[in-house]
Amino acid sequence: MTTSVENPMISDRHPIRDPQDAKVVGYCAGCGQEIYDGDEIIEINSEMIHENKDCAFDFCAEVGFARVAGE
Repeated sequence: MTTSVENPMISDRHPIRDPQDAKVVGYCAGCGQEIYDGDEIIEINSEMIHENKDCAFDFCAEVGFARVAGE
């Protein structure tokens, strides 16, 4: 049985890219930073968010309303 493992040094999904080759496809609705072609994202109501906890929290804090549960 053979399995293949993607080499992060040559992967287009690796977070380290040559800035000249990177294609910006949008901006994160959480942190506001660029999203590049191939990045893993979460899409909510046509908004793109980097797939990490900090960006998701920032997005929720921006669009949600702070309340105390039960009140």
